[in-house]
Parts: sequence; structure tokens; C-alpha cells
Amino acid sequence: MARKAYTYDQLTNLISEDFAWRRKELKIINDHVPISPSLKQSAALRFSVPILYAHWEGFVKKSTEIYLEYVAKKFLNHNELKPQFIALSLSKKLGNLEIKNLEEKSKTVEFLINEFKNKSNILTTNVIQTKSNLRYNVFKEILFVIGIDETKFSQYESLINDLVDSRNNIAHGDYLRVDFNTYQIMFKEIQDVMLSLKTEIENSALSEDFKVKTISA
Repeated sequence: MARKAYTYDQLTNLISEDFAWRRKELKIINDHVPISPSLKQSAALRFSVPILYAHWEGFVKKSTEIYLEYVAKKFLNHNELKPQFIALSLSKKLGNLEIKNLEEKSKTVEFLINEFKNKSNILTTNVIQTKSNLRYNVFKEILFVIGIDETKFSQYESLINDLVDSRNNIAHGDYLRVDFNTYQIMFKEIQDVMLSLKTEIENSALSEDFKVKTISA
């Protein structure tokens, strides 16, 4: 049975463990890429790119699902949460509402007001969607879902998209020459993004950033 993140320590342990094994495997693979240009180096670089992408997509999905589960297990009242978490909690009920005229709109507003002080029941299953092509725009959507500021990652947009494009070309059987130095930069910086995401999630959990900020009088 998969372990759940009910406490901050459990959350950090689960995310740290997931990050650690991925980093170890990536290092092992990278260590097997010959430094000198050769057919062996070319082949090694080509199979390294899809694996680097797999760990990028895998870590984003795993870590954000752990965080979403962590927030969900707080069972906070709706009025304590940021809007995206309220939307996830009420999505099924909202999906059943028909809003065609003012009367139905009024009933929807009344429903939301009545639900505001109720405990949340945040959806966690099939919420995080990497769409098998984790480009920056998809990553941005995931960050919004869990309430993390996307601008902290905007510098990595080209890097992430380049990784996805390279992986797709290789995975679809096209010949793509991967430059050794370019790959080494990508290898390092993708792990930097993963580490930054890990840090942002842990900081958000610690500071309870999933809660709506109250303005004191």
C-alpha cells in the first residue's frame, strides 16, 4: 500500500525519497556516456534523453500528487482554502449545476455561500495530468492546480520545451544528433528544476500556502 503524506515530515520524506532515486539513476546513466565523440557516445546520448524526460515527468507528477494529497487530508473548511482547492472540492457538485438564467445563477451563488463554511473534500485522483508531453504550458497548469507561483520557473521554459521536443523526436524513431555539451547542460538544469519544485512544495506545505491569506483590520 502506498504511503500517504498526512504530516509535513511524511510529505518531505516521500518527495525526498522520490527525488533521490531518480537523481541516482540519472547519474549512473550519465556516467556511462563516453566523453570522447564516437558512435557509442552518440547512441548513449540518444537513449539518455528519453530517460531524462521520463524522470522529469515522473517527478513532477509524483511530487505534486503527494502535495495535493497532503492538502486534501487537512480537510479544511472551504473558506480557509485558495480558490483552486475549493474548485477541486466542489467540482462534482458544480458540474451537476445548470446555469441558464438569473434564477439558476442565484441558486448557484446560494449553494456556494452555504458550502463556504463546510469541510472540503478535495479531489486527488486523476487531477494532475502531464498529458504525456510535459511542456512548460502543461507544467504551468499543474503549478496552478497546487497553488505555486509559476513565475519562479519561467526562466526554464525553453529548457523544458527543448527536452520534450528532443525526447519526442527520438521516441518517434527520428535521427537526432544530441550534442554532448548541450546534453550535459540539460542534464544539470532539468535536475535543478526538479530540485526547485521540491523546495517550493516543501516551503508551501510549511508556510501553509494552500490557505487563503486573511487581511487583518
